Amino acid sequence: MHKVFENSGWLLIDKLSKLFPGLIILALIARQLGPEAFGIWNYAIALTTIAGSIAVLGMDKVAVRELLHREQQQSSIVATILLMRITAAGISMLASMVYVALTRPGQPLYLFCTLFCAINIVLQSFDVFDYFYQAKDDIKKVIIPKVVVFVLFCVIKLIVVLFHATLFTFLWISSLELVITYLIIVIGYGVRYTPHFFSQLDISLGKMLLQQGWPLIFSSLVVVLFVKVDLLLLDALSSSAQLGEYVVAARISELWYAIPTVVSTAILPGLIRKRSDSQTTYLQALEQWLRLSFWVSTAIALLVTCTAHLIISLLYGSQYEYAAYILMIHIWASIPVFLCAVLVQYLIIEGKYKICLYGNIAGLLVNVSLNLVLIRHYGGVGAAISTVAAYFTVFGMLVILDKSRQGWLFTSRMLQPATAFADIRQAHTGFRMFAAKFLSVNPKSPVTHE
Repeated sequence: MHKVFENSGWLLIDKLSKLFPGLIILALIARQLGPEAFGIWNYAIALTTIAGSIAVLGMDKVAVRELLHREQQQSSIVATILLMRITAAGISMLASMVYVALTRPGQPLYLFCTLFCAINIVLQSFDVFDYFYQAKDDIKKVIIPKVVVFVLFCVIKLIVVLFHATLFTFLWISSLELVITYLIIVIGYGVRYTPHFFSQLDISLGKMLLQQGWPLIFSSLVVVLFVKVDLLLLDALSSSAQLGEYVVAARISELWYAIPTVVSTAILPGLIRKRSDSQTTYLQALEQWLRLSFWVSTAIALLVTCTAHLIISLLYGSQYEYAAYILMIHIWASIPVFLCAVLVQYLIIEGKYKICLYGNIAGLLVNVSLNLVLIRHYGGVGAAISTVAAYFTVFGMLVILDKSRQGWLFTSRMLQPATAFADIRQAHTGFRMFAAKFLSVNPKSPVTHE
């Protein structure tokens, strides 16, 4: 359990260290480039992210399990998956370029942005080393270089913003950041584990991994389409400037999604233990978590709605003024996002994986359908409405498809402010007791448990 918490801690450090510095740097870059150029760049990011989800080949789910089960073949697994991912990334890169060339003829800026973002797909193939170190319970070996290089390049981006750099400069810097990050990781792996890397290739192993991973390719594609398809549709049906305004609003809204992500990572081991100890206590904990998630996300949505114009003005300036109206709507997607975080953990613990997939498919269909209708008339505001509706659809499907009706019971009890206040008081009391006990422990003496 110490290793589980240690690795979870490092993953959280990686995520949280990139949130706030990343938002500030993104705001400065958006100010520098303006809505149109910033929108074109994010169109390329969205397109290549969708292509890149296919290039992962489902290995993000399969690799860690295989590395744990086949310890004697770990070098061979890493080398084989890396080659598979680089090959798939190269194909995805070419497909992205061809798509943009056909759909955006005579618009070289789209093609140039897509080229650099597609190169990043190839570089991200080296995430295979993340899987290896996760299996080794030594994830800090990749997190530390990633965070250090990220912070270093935040400083570099800040400097080039001060010198009024162009979009091309930011594209080069973003690719260079990934090159340096993965070069450090690859060198560290080669020095410590195997200097003769590609001699470990195993074609039969690759075929077996691909057979296991193909259903996960579809699942990953559905999730990425759900998140990114609105950007492509907004660019196609409205304008790149509208896309730029939508992206800055969505980034602020999505910043809050880190809260349920962090809580989910931290609370999962405890929920698993509670379920094995007492089904009643386990369900009570889930119910409390869902109720608190609802009221916290509602408070966040109200706060951001009331301050949207101030936030956009401070971060992005007057040229993104319309983004405030988008943010006032998009932030309400945080409510179903917070709630889905609870239900997804419940469904995963219970082994009901297909419900999560079906929920995302339903959300994707709603998202695309509404975007096709609303973007033509309302632009970024229409895309924001579609996003909120799609996330509520996912939450509704997770509740409806759970045949145990436990999700419905949780949901029916979450609209109880008095109970929520009791939960908050209980959590506050528990935290104070934990803090008092922690501070009273003598570091030189063994810790006793009641």
